[in-house]
Amino acid sequence: MRTIDTDILIFGGGIAGLWLLNRLRAAGYSALLLEQDKLGGHETLNANGIIHGGLKFGLTALLRDVEDLDDMPALWRDCLTGRGDINLAGVKVLAEHQYLWTEPSLAARATAFFATRLISGEVRAVEGAERPDALRNPGFEGNVYELADLVIDLPSLVQKLAQPQKSGIYKVSMQNCHLETDDRHNTTAVFITAAGTEPLRIKPRRVILAGGQGNQALLEDLGLREPAMERRPVHMVLLKRKGLPAFHAHCLGNSSKPRLTITSHPCRDGEVVWYLGGELADEGAQRDERLQIEQAQRELKALLPWIDLRGARYKSLRIDRILPADPGLFRPDNAYVTARGNNLVVWPCKLTLAPNLGRQVLALLEKEGFAPEHPPLAEALPLLYPETGLPAWETLFS
Repeated sequence: MRTIDTDILIFGGGIAGLWLLNRLRAAGYSALLLEQDKLGGHETLNANGIIHGGLKFGLTALLRDVEDLDDMPALWRDCLTGRGDINLAGVKVLAEHQYLWTEPSLAARATAFFATRLISGEVRAVEGAERPDALRNPGFEGNVYELADLVIDLPSLVQKLAQPQKSGIYKVSMQNCHLETDDRHNTTAVFITAAGTEPLRIKPRRVILAGGQGNQALLEDLGLREPAMERRPVHMVLLKRKGLPAFHAHCLGNSSKPRLTITSHPCRDGEVVWYLGGELADEGAQRDERLQIEQAQRELKALLPWIDLRGARYKSLRIDRILPADPGLFRPDNAYVTARGNNLVVWPCKLTLAPNLGRQVLALLEKEGFAPEHPPLAEALPLLYPETGLPAWETLFS
């Protein structure tokens, strides 16, 4: 049996695992990442790509400390220009700004007015030709604000994070993977038995569980019942039609959170898909696909009646947002990092907080005096490299 010593072993090839692999290797640690399916997975690739600073939460954000969220768009922009924590130059940016528009009611206008002035960030009212095409119709009577939030293309992000680290990323089925622990829940070794290859024993000094919803099975394998994981289901709607204008915006109504969120995603066939979230997706978790699509059609007709959607095709997608089951983290403003033995359990909680996750993990290792010890592997392991997955808008309409 071949034994591999490494400083850190990461489980999970979504945004959390890939971000940490880049940060840790850049800091001098020897690190490996194991993914059981496809890079990007279900949660990361099917996020809407919004990098936001909390403003989309509307008045709810006024009651919370959103300082870390406020920092995120600027941190991501630094990365996208090659000057940040990770070099993300070349990742496709779908929109440099998001917009927030209001329903034509006094309450909605007041909500947006106070939210945009009391939350720090680059926010400004826009009029006339400065507005996005979808909101220039004479029949539109609400207000429009430009937010500093950007929207990025998730497949290109996953590829950018994975490409320079290919020598440390491997595909391993959890059925062929066993974690050996001591009586204090420290992971002492990870055994991999893939058919047709020599068994491997990886001996990590630290293990990071970054598998999203897969963390639950990993925690059980370690004999741990906590931290508990919460699944918060949402029911997204996808709309595809030739000639759809690119549109990245939130509609703020009388509620404290967006009534409807729309992002636009180009497909490989040249068409554009609108990805619909917000309250529609939150409340739609209780609806089946037919009822959810009918509700989406009603919302679009009510909020954007001048947009021609005749002949559009609709699909829906259920996603579980994975959060630590902590009542104090209803809308977490930081990524979640906690230690159990020599294991770190992490959830970014939302895409935009990936830089916060990386900084938290490095700060924790530094505080503990955990310095790099092992050199990078001299040769590749006899394991496959996982494929990169596809987002739902590339598969559901096939």
